Amino acid sequence: MMHTNLWRVFLCVFLFAFYSCSKSKVDPGVKPGPDPDPKPTEITNPWNKNPYKLNVFYFVPNDVDTFANFKNRLSQILLRGQKEFADDMEKDGYGRKSFGLNLINDKTVNVIYLKGKFGKEKYMYEGGGPNIKAEVDAYLEQNPGDKKSVHHLIIVPAYDLSDPYKPSGPPYYGSGTYCYALDFQYLDVNYLGTSGARGNSATVFIGGLLHELGHGLNASHDKMIKSMVPSRGTSLMSDGNYTYGKSLTTLSRSSTATFNSSQAFSTETRSDWYTTVNNEITELSVKYENGSIVIDGKFQSSKKVNDIIVWNDPAPFGAANTDYDAISWSGKVVGTDGFHFVCPLTDFYKLEGDYQLRIGFVHENGTRTKFGYNYTFVNSIPQISGVAVHKLEPTTGWSILGKDSEEWDGMASSILDNNRNTFWHSTWRAGQPTHPHWVAVDMGEVRSFKGLAFRQRDNLNGALKDVKVYQSTNGTEWTLLKSFQLPNVNGSWSNIDLGSTISTRYLKIESQNSWGDFYYANLADFGIYK
Repeated sequence: MMHTNLWRVFLCVFLFAFYSCSKSKVDPGVKPGPDPDPKPTEITNPWNKNPYKLNVFYFVPNDVDTFANFKNRLSQILLRGQKEFADDMEKDGYGRKSFGLNLINDKTVNVIYLKGKFGKEKYMYEGGGPNIKAEVDAYLEQNPGDKKSVHHLIIVPAYDLSDPYKPSGPPYYGSGTYCYALDFQYLDVNYLGTSGARGNSATVFIGGLLHELGHGLNASHDKMIKSMVPSRGTSLMSDGNYTYGKSLTTLSRSSTATFNSSQAFSTETRSDWYTTVNNEITELSVKYENGSIVIDGKFQSSKKVNDIIVWNDPAPFGAANTDYDAISWSGKVVGTDGFHFVCPLTDFYKLEGDYQLRIGFVHENGTRTKFGYNYTFVNSIPQISGVAVHKLEPTTGWSILGKDSEEWDGMASSILDNNRNTFWHSTWRAGQPTHPHWVAVDMGEVRSFKGLAFRQRDNLNGALKDVKVYQSTNGTEWTLLKSFQLPNVNGSWSNIDLGSTISTRYLKIESQNSWGDFYYANLADFGIYK
């Protein structure tokens, strides 16, 4: 009996040791399931009283594991970023404002763990964002108390670790008020500033996370103007993911101006966050003077404007991820409805090729409106005198004489209402008729003018490209007035100078094609000027 008992004791010890050793073989960088939440304590974080806070999710496909200690690592990154954003806001005169975080205690962010319904193939970089968003939205609909604002940061553990320092797989971008980034074992502030692959990887992916967070909080891409590089370094919203933690990396003034009216930074509550604002540039004069581009204008808006931003963006422009090199300036309203900017050419990085001037208005409810104007450099001099906004003749008494087609939500009459939010759209639901598409306008009486003005729809799909305009005195017999190409810019008016004064009653606008070679056409507004 004694020998039998000793054998049982030995067997228990052996099995305990065996299973203990087996467990130690699990990759310490990966841990299934969420980290346990620490106990809540009194919170002294200066932005904890923000009425709106960033929603932070850790979204895990059902065939993927989490990475160990993710709540603590992400908390350190976000709390560090929160303070850095506040530093830059304070430098630019906005006070120590920053985005709010839903905190458990002063060191821990409430990261919501959400298990996906599907495997990782449903949530890949290409096409996976909307699928993740749908599940996050469904969760918040069922748990409305967890929704602290309209801004969301969604972290997804990396799927592909074939190169442990360059993980990939999940979505990694900003889209509206949603932004996505990935997690892996080296996403840790303790590696920032260190040499070697781990330090480089931490810079790229932590800087990248904060860059995408900037998009999720409304900021656009931009490049720091030359004169500010010594004091501000690299713009986070440009190439900051390659410099963060290594060299000086900060927010540009256009980013801080944007954050000044972001819901997550607000210390006040509103019921109209990001609702539509009717905003127009009513006067605009741009000239090259004393080595600078000088911009003067006036505007009208249905909401108070807190800040105005100007970008000078070298081509290519107009498509996603082509504006990292757009240098930017920000300023306040002059008087009650004016703006004035001086953009020295010494702050530009190149003085050649095509550019787009964009003027953006940041409204008190966070809504941003933008207007774009194209120009070019010749012999290092900007050819920008043609950028202007003319006073348009009223369209009272005007009507639509005819059109080739229209949609119920894209009526031809919309081109006469001076509202960029409405537009004419040729047929696309019932068929696919090709160009030319046309719409004819009756101005009510014979009118004299020397220029035509067009405004493209904000969604540039189908924007008019090559256009012919015809004139008529009786509405039945037409003669060609002008052939031209409209720029592919939204929000702003494009002017077509006729060279001399024209007198007529009827005008017909005929599309020859569209930007992007869509079969349909659309246009937001049309007018004339003297």
